Amino acid sequence: MKLLYIFIFLLTSSIFVHGQSVIVDEGSGVGPLKLGQSFEEVVDILGFEGNLKTYDDYLDEELFSEDPDIALECAIGFDYYIKYQHLLTIPVSYVFFKDNKITQIKVSSFPEYYFAIAKETKTGKGVNFWSDRLSVVEAYGEPDLEVKYDSFILDSYFYFKEGITVNLRADNYRTAHIYYSPDQDLIDSFSNRF
Repeated sequence: MKLLYIFIFLLTSSIFVHGQSVIVDEGSGVGPLKLGQSFEEVVDILGFEGNLKTYDDYLDEELFSEDPDIALECAIGFDYYIKYQHLLTIPVSYVFFKDNKITQIKVSSFPEYYFAIAKETKTGKGVNFWSDRLSVVEAYGEPDLEVKYDSFILDSYFYFKEGITVNLRADNYRTAHIYYSPDQDLIDSFSNRF
């Protein structure tokens, strides 16, 4: 019986994945997840709570020895986050909360098992995962800030006014960071770190 439930879940997820594409809306959200939603709304949408982690956990587990001032998610700020793995409906990897509301979302085409959903995902401007750098620039223009993070093996194209950072590996779009457009003081302060 348990196997039957697992099979039905996988079949339903597969139908959802192949039946519609997920839109990464710059400065707004990802599919059914929207900036400003509460933690409880996220649980309702995704069907489970996930593992809540603190800002300090993020520094220890995700950034390791990196300076948090060069990570936009830290510059924007958050109280806690959830790292998602094995989601079969949307390629969300991190959801960040401040005052119990989503303030930032990260999407990813990593790891390999995300391929089925990631290939059906595109930004509001029509850029798909694995698009090359030129396609990103054609859609968004030259970035407000371009940073090559050697330790993360990613090149980041920050489009602050759009509310999206596109991350490329080997010249292909592989992850994105969605957030409300920051105020100019935060943009200047963050940009001056580089």
